[in-house]
Amino acid sequence: MVDRDAARHGTCSLRVVRRIVALLGFLLMLGGCSDGKDGAVIDAVAGAAGAGPELEKSVELGVPTGSAELDFAPLDDGDELRLQTFGQGGTHVLVGVRCTGFGNRAFVSATLRNLNSGVEIEEPEPARPQLLYCAEGDACDLVPYLVHASGLTETDEEKHGLPVSLTARVRDEQGVEAETTRKVVLSTADL
Repeated sequence: MVDRDAARHGTCSLRVVRRIVALLGFLLMLGGCSDGKDGAVIDAVAGAAGAGPELEKSVELGVPTGSAELDFAPLDDGDELRLQTFGQGGTHVLVGVRCTGFGNRAFVSATLRNLNSGVEIEEPEPARPQLLYCAEGDACDLVPYLVHASGLTETDEEKHGLPVSLTARVRDEQGVEAETTRKVVLSTADL
């Protein structure tokens, strides 16, 4: 976000600059590298934010918030998660995952479980660790994080108000992991 004083003077807040740097690093990683040199630079830049003393590892679930939907708001038991559809169909929920003690790269996965039927949908971790946005302090966020919900219910089954549990797992490259679960209800208000 750009504050009013910064906008008048044509400068960005440190928070915006950090997000731009994180996004550029992510885009470079997506683009791939033709030789090992570029990858080493990306890894060195990405690893710098994770350097420091070993912290206790923890995970928190949230939802995207803010004008760009890139900020993290905590998700509590009983809260509502809105089902959404995108261009290619299927239903999803957009959540946020906040990690502490993992640095700025980690494997993130999730499980969405229908508490009425027991059906589970797995959102597997990627082949490579995801780049997390680290703001002030030790917390790093993956916001938004898309969790598939297709197949959670029968096609004609009512989804609005459906009780589900959402579990997020975060694992570092050494295999150390943490997880958290929230029991929430689904909403079809955005469908």
